[in-house]
Amino acid sequence: MKVIQVENHSLEYVAINMTLLVGSALDPPGKEGLAFFTSQMLTRGTKKYTKQALAEEIDFLGSNISVSSGNETVQVVADCASRNLPRLLELVTEVVVHPTFPEAEVEKLKRQTLADIAELKDSDGAAAALFFGQLVFEGHPYAHPTRGFARAVETFTRDDVVRFYREHYVRSNAVIGVAGDVTGKQVDELVVAALAGLPAGSKRAPTPPVLSRDRGLDILLVTKPERTQSHVLIGHPSVRGDYPDLFPLSTAITGFGGTFTSILVREIREKRGWSYGVGASVLPGRYSGVFQVRFAPATGDTVPAVELTLKMLGTLAQDGLDEENLDFARQYLINQYPFLLDSSVKKMELELNAHLTGKPADYLDSYVETVEAVTGESAGRALKESLTPGNSSIVIVGDEGLEQELKALPGVARVRTVPHSWDGPLPQAPLPGAQGSR
Repeated sequence: MKVIQVENHSLEYVAINMTLLVGSALDPPGKEGLAFFTSQMLTRGTKKYTKQALAEEIDFLGSNISVSSGNETVQVVADCASRNLPRLLELVTEVVVHPTFPEAEVEKLKRQTLADIAELKDSDGAAAALFFGQLVFEGHPYAHPTRGFARAVETFTRDDVVRFYREHYVRSNAVIGVAGDVTGKQVDELVVAALAGLPAGSKRAPTPPVLSRDRGLDILLVTKPERTQSHVLIGHPSVRGDYPDLFPLSTAITGFGGTFTSILVREIREKRGWSYGVGASVLPGRYSGVFQVRFAPATGDTVPAVELTLKMLGTLAQDGLDEENLDFARQYLINQYPFLLDSSVKKMELELNAHLTGKPADYLDSYVETVEAVTGESAGRALKESLTPGNSSIVIVGDEGLEQELKALPGVARVRTVPHSWDGPLPQAPLPGAQGSR
């Protein structure tokens, strides 16, 4: 069990993050969304409390306990006045170690989850993000949405939840973050002890690598009727947190599309007025990351905006970033850095994220010096190694009339079209096969 602590006694406040390495990558086939569903059941009844009684106890303390889930983790986050820490941890123990998964709550949560899935697809931006993950990681455990497919959720039973919980909720898969008015002794005696009732278990196996495919442009058009605007995501699998040139890569991507005045923003937003919101980012993970560009042009500007972006990415991968924009990105990241650490909670969360994504142990301590050391040569090398715009996945939520224009884009290998209500794995169509791995 890993513990990350940031001590600060200036305020009588404590924040706790109990992270378990049991995300949606572990969902059984046909039960997509079970990890998320199980995590949401944790607060719906325990050995001592019903859902309502637990909520009342938390409210009485003036505290909070929330649960979230992703591809690799479930996180139970709690906070309170430091004098209430022992009592809050008793409640956390109930949630994590002693959930009972009442049958009635399973049925209620199924209805709620199905409604949430439908609501997400009604939002163009949320639908774009949901389908982008399916396309980028198609054929991999990351491909399905965290909440799962509606058809899978409908099959969930209490037995499914209990089985998943007993198999994966173990101490060896736990990472604890603590920040604020708490001592090391209290962390050992109270915080770590909160999970003592979980079985020790064994560490989970790594998630398989994402296969890299020399496939050309893979496009998914998600159709919604009467759309005058598109939501676009362009990208591909990217580097892990332990990538040696992570700082050069992230600095270059920041200069290209990570600020309001970056190159991509100037070309798409300022010069052409194609989209108010524009951005590019690289998000490293422990086993695989993702690079993405996002914008939302009018329907008539969609294909020209996609074509220009791909051209700019190709130039970036080939030639790197010019020194002026690279220096701006360096200074931007350095100037932003103090605001990322202006509270003990933020620092704990950053250290926890660095650990979970496999970044070096000194990631935060050496941040400024490492950014300052980024050169045009190191940035160019990282971009050449990591950026593959010719093999991008492209998701467009918009009008079905875009299909023919998209098929005419240079380098297109496949265009598939699904309605925004599509539920389940993407429809299959011929595409060049997998070659090697990341």
